[in-house]
Amino acid sequence: MLLITVIMFLAAITGGITKAVKAPECLMISRMLVGLHSGVNIGLASLYLAEISPKEIRGAVGTCHQLAITIGILLAQILGLQELMGTPDLWPMLFAFVAFPTLVTLVLMPFCPESPRYLAVKMQKIAEAEAALRKLRGVSDVSDEIEEMSLEASKSVEKPFKVKELLVSPVHRIPILVACLMMVFQQWSGINAVFAYSQFIFTQAQLDQKAIPYAIVGTGVTNVFATIIVIPLMEKLGRRPLLLSPTAIMALAMLILSIFLNIQESYGDEKAPSWMGYVSIIIMLVYIIGFAVGLGPIPFNLVSELFTQGPRAAAMSMSLVFNWVTNFILLLTFPFLQIAMGPYTFILFIAILIFAVFFIFFFVPETKGKTFEEIQHILAAGKVWKKHPPLLADEVLGEDVPMDTTKV
Repeated sequence: MLLITVIMFLAAITGGITKAVKAPECLMISRMLVGLHSGVNIGLASLYLAEISPKEIRGAVGTCHQLAITIGILLAQILGLQELMGTPDLWPMLFAFVAFPTLVTLVLMPFCPESPRYLAVKMQKIAEAEAALRKLRGVSDVSDEIEEMSLEASKSVEKPFKVKELLVSPVHRIPILVACLMMVFQQWSGINAVFAYSQFIFTQAQLDQKAIPYAIVGTGVTNVFATIIVIPLMEKLGRRPLLLSPTAIMALAMLILSIFLNIQESYGDEKAPSWMGYVSIIIMLVYIIGFAVGLGPIPFNLVSELFTQGPRAAAMSMSLVFNWVTNFILLLTFPFLQIAMGPYTFILFIAILIFAVFFIFFFVPETKGKTFEEIQHILAAGKVWKKHPPLLADEVLGEDVPMDTTKV
């Protein structure tokens, strides 16, 4: 993570000097470095947080990563206002500003301990893992967690886990399907389409054109507060309820929003009643809250929780490939879909969200407060919508439970 932070620092510098050196190539290099950093960091940060967190608050800690992302987006929206750095002269300063948080990260990151689970399971360094756990937990007795990691280490294979093995292994076939499809649902839920139509929605509400950028910042504020609210709910309600209900609400909100946008566009050159615009704004905010509570943070948590230490890195890599490829496909095709279908574009996203609700209900297990062994046991047993009792000692040791998810 230190290495990719250096990459981000270089991206900030090359982007910040673009106008001064009159070289657009610097901007292109900066964007490439940002993409490299984002692609690697989003996976590494999720893995690290999952591995250092106690199982009781693993979801809440993982959601803090999504909270940091939403705060970063909001900060970019604020600094990008015309009154601040969103001007033809000051925009390079917005790129250069990124150097400040990267420097803070470079100073503080060395004080963060290595992942205890990585040390114990992957490197077989139990003593160092125990020291790291003591530092993270602030207590001297970490024997329970060390015992669980030692058990996982005894079952792990020595050779590196390859992506191909995730597809051919009956144990990991269902988990990797869940991990990859959750990333697809996240990107193809329509969140980018809603933001693309935000300008039109605010215009239909007859907001002053100068006030629209501030209204868009308001959507960022909503996103941040919704993510803050979900942090304590993650461990109280669990992953499945926070995925099922908000995703269903998103589908309903998008259906209503599509109807209102079609009605407003039918007025043509005439202005639609302003109340329709305000209703559309409320529905859009409900949709954003649904995304921030469910499909925004949880898919990254799930990938970290569905796999033990051995295949976790390979699973995260594969799921992130699906995340970025589907994001790229959407950004590439959405302008053409928007021109061809107009507000009817939302119908595609509504269908995807409905499919996501059914998939989550039948295939996504509850991971709240469970060890990685217990999560694998639930997947192997099938019927993830039912409650499963905790594993007995002999089951944890693997004496009676064959880990074969072909049963699912």
